[in-house]
Formats: sequence, C-alpha cells, structure tokens
Amino acid sequence: MLELGQNDMYTIVQKNNELLDAKLTRVREMIQGFMMDMDAYDILSKVDKTDKVAILTADMQLREILEKYFAQSNDVYSVMLVTSYFTFGTASSANSEHAKDFIPFKAFPRTELYRVAMEGEGKTRWIPTYSFAEMFDIDYLKDKAFGYSRLFSAVTLMNGFYTQDAVFRQLDEKPVLVVNFKASLFGDVFEGSLPTDDAVYFVVDRNGNVIYHPEESLITSRVDLPGLDGLFEKQRGVEMLEADQETYLAAFALSGITDWLSVALIPPKSLLSTMLARSITNAVILAAGISVVCIGMSVILSRMITEPFRAMIRAINNTGEGRFQIRFEEKGSYEFKVVMRKFTEMNENIHRLIQENYQREIREKEAQIRALNLQLDPHFMYNTLNMVSLMALEKEEYEISDIVVSLSNMMKYLIRNDTPLVPFETDLMYLKSYIKIMTMRFENAFEVEYDIDETLLPLPVPKFFLQPLVENAFVHGFEQGKRRGRVRIACSLSDGYALFAVEDNGCGISEEKLEMIRRGDANVGLMNVNERIKAYFGDPFGLSIDSKPGEGTRVTICLPGPEKEGGKRHAT
Repeated sequence: MLELGQNDMYTIVQKNNELLDAKLTRVREMIQGFMMDMDAYDILSKVDKTDKVAILTADMQLREILEKYFAQSNDVYSVMLVTSYFTFGTASSANSEHAKDFIPFKAFPRTELYRVAMEGEGKTRWIPTYSFAEMFDIDYLKDKAFGYSRLFSAVTLMNGFYTQDAVFRQLDEKPVLVVNFKASLFGDVFEGSLPTDDAVYFVVDRNGNVIYHPEESLITSRVDLPGLDGLFEKQRGVEMLEADQETYLAAFALSGITDWLSVALIPPKSLLSTMLARSITNAVILAAGISVVCIGMSVILSRMITEPFRAMIRAINNTGEGRFQIRFEEKGSYEFKVVMRKFTEMNENIHRLIQENYQREIREKEAQIRALNLQLDPHFMYNTLNMVSLMALEKEEYEISDIVVSLSNMMKYLIRNDTPLVPFETDLMYLKSYIKIMTMRFENAFEVEYDIDETLLPLPVPKFFLQPLVENAFVHGFEQGKRRGRVRIACSLSDGYALFAVEDNGCGISEEKLEMIRRGDANVGLMNVNERIKAYFGDPFGLSIDSKPGEGTRVTICLPGPEKEGGKRHAT
C-alpha cells in the first residue's frame, strides 16, 4: 500500500509539473513572437527620448503590440518593456510608483532582473519569486501589504539588431522585456491535488530559495531540507527524507523550463491511512459491483428460459385477435425455435388464404361496378343525343351550340375519367352542365336551387351519382307541366354522415310505383346508383325515396362523411 501511495504521489507531482511547464512554455512562445515583431523595433528606433509626447505615443503603440501577444494568457500578471528613459507597456499612464504594473526604470539597472537579462543575451531567464519592494529598494512599501508584493518574472534582453527595407539596422539601446507572474499561479495548479490535508507542496530553486509555499510568509525565504542537492541531481522520483526529526515521503520533479524543483512532502502514516480508507472504499464498491453482476446474470439466465414462453404466448394472443402478419424472433433452445418456426409458417398460410379470399371479393365487386357503369352510360348518351336532335328542329343554332358544348364536357367526363370515385366538387361541376342542358330543353320551365356545404366538396363520391336523380325530377316529376317546376339540390353533414338530397315539387309517385322502385322492378337509373353506393361503401349507405302524389318527391343519398371509417378508406 505504501508503494502504491508513493506511485500516486509521484504521478500527481509529475502531472502538476508538466501542467506548469506547459503554461510557461506558452508564455515563452509569446515572448519569442514579440522579439521578432518588426513593428516594435521600428517604433523603438524612431522614438525621440527627449520628447515626452513622442514617448507616450510610442508607449500606446507598443502597448497594442504587447497586448496582441500576451492578452490571451490568464497566467500573465503584467508585461513591460524597460529602457533607461521609460517603462513601456501596461504601466499606468500616471507613471507613479504606486501604479499596479510600474517598474521604476531608473532603479531597474541595479536589480537582479537587469543583471540576469544581460547575462542571458537574448534568451529568456526565469527569476524566482521576489519581494517587489526589496527588488526595487522602495522602503515605504516594505511593510505594506499589496497585491503584487511578491512576483516571479521572466526577463529577456531584446536583440538590438533588425532588418528594415533589406537594410541591417541596430537600436541605440537594448530594452529588457519583463513578464511578471504572481506566486498564486503555482497555487492554482497545485491546490487540491494532494490526497491528505497535512501534505505540503512547494517549489524551490537550486539555492534553496522558496518560490512557492502554501504559507506565504515562507515565500522568498530559504528552505532547510536535507538532501536537496541530491533531489536536483535525480531530477524526479520518490525519496524518504528526515526533516524536523520526522520522516517524510518526498515526491519531486524538476521543471525543464525554469530548472525549479516541485516537491510534495507527506508523512507515511497519513499516506497509509488515506490509502487504507481508499482501499476499503474500493473493496466495498467492488463487492457491490460483483453483487450487481451476479444479480444481473441471474436475471439474464432466467429470461433465457422464460422469454421464449412469453414470446409464444404473445404470438398466440395476436393470432387470436386476427393479427396474423406479426412475426417474432426465434429464440431459446432448438426445440423452442422449431415450434416458433412452425407457428410462423402456420400464420403465414392463414394470412395468405385470407388475402386471397379478400382480393377475390374485391375483384367481384369491381366487375359488378363496371357492369353497372356500362349499363348507365349508354342510357344517358342516348337520351342526350335524342334531346339535341329535337332541339335542332325547334331552335336556332346558338342554343344548339350551347347544348353541344355542355354535352361535350359531360362526354369527356364519362369517357376519360375511369376512376370509380371522384371528388364531389368535380361531379357537381358536370351535374350543373347536365342541368343547363335540361333547362334549355324544357325552355326554363323550372328553376334549380343549390344548398351546398362546402366542407363536402373534397369528399370522394361515385361518379354521376346525383345525375339520375335530377333526370327523374325533370323527366317524370314535371311531365304534366301544370305549374312551374322547382328542383332543390342540397348536401350537408349529419352525425358524421354526408347526406345528398334532390327534392322537387312535381307530381310525386304513387305508393304502388314507389314500392316497385324500391324492389328494383322499375327505374334503372335510381337502382343503379343505389347498387353502386352499396358496392363501394356497403351498409348502411345507399338511397332512400320519400314521395306523395301531387306533393313532390325527395330522394336522399347517404354516404360516409370525412370522419367516418368508410370515407377515410375510399378517400385514400
């Protein structure tokens, strides 16, 4: 368990160190990008050191360039370009020593930052955490608490040589780029990563100076840790160290960027207790997992036996309810699969026989409907042509022209439209053509009224189902010609049924003749319509007649409305 704890500690330190190196590597790439920016060199080469306005103008221009490279990093605290005459960059425009990012350029050449930058000769050097007040020798800030009292920095001497317009040039002075970080950057990476509360995580340089420590008072001081030099030589690993008469487990890793050592110290007893608690927790979780797996396996094995029975029961229920087309997956042992296969074959045979019988009945009904249509069409064409012949003898040619046009439209409708069902709107249009012909034939001896529910216009209806009713009203209802005739055509919805009525004020029908019509012994047209409707839709749809001698006749056709099952089926 101790060995496992050591490996965990080393992994934590190594990962944290890699994360910190990645952050600093990104900053170093930003620094290199700025160092190659020709606009910055051009601004520095042209600035007039004696003109304050020119300096402030250059400061604003350089600030934009610095923000272009460093603004996207949340780890950078401030960036400045320090010269002997001004501090460019993100310094306050007030240029006060109390400003957040100000570095006093006059004191800068005496600092460790300047010395290390000069020694680096253009390479980026990392300065361990330092006291801002002590670095710049600002006495009145040494006892003050402020946000940037402790910083660590990256300094780079700006190369004074550059090319412009293919000409090799040199700056009068080499500025120093200073990138500052707060010591809390380490805390943001390391905080919460250690397994116990009594573990300590800190960062030191080769001289033993504390760069980061959870206790801020220890930052910038020297740490007294035996064997520190040996840790730097090994660079990474795990060691047992003696400190303050106690034994600590030390996990450490050397940064390849800053050459600083990240060290985590933890008492072995604390690590063991943590590992023991974790092991117990893992054991409980493992036991619970094994229990769940065992229960799951039991359920699976049970279903492997019972599921085939359930599938067979569901299939039998579906077959009993008439759903022969439903199939189910063959599962279980060989015997179960054989029974299921045979059951499926039986359902397929039953379903095929039902389909064949149903299709045979449909073909018989279609043949009956075609026969009835053939019976009706010649009868209508004969009457119409006879009427045209009579009018040609009695009237002028203009009226004959109108008759022929209406007849032509009706013949197209009869001959070209082979579908058994048409929208009511289409059938009504050609019914009006027929009525126009009949009106001219009888010399406006009657008037026609329409009461149409427009919601029924798209409803599928049998072709020419109202024409025979209107024809009977014209030919038989007004044959005595004693008074002006009136025909009323109405359609409406009632309880989901579509009702179509043709009503006249003619001579009516006697009871004996009405009974003959209902039996089918007379009036081929009416019975043809009634049989077609029943062939299409079945009972209770069809035709009914109400008439009294001398009072007129009312013929009503009942069809399924839009919401009825029959209406939906035939509309589709």
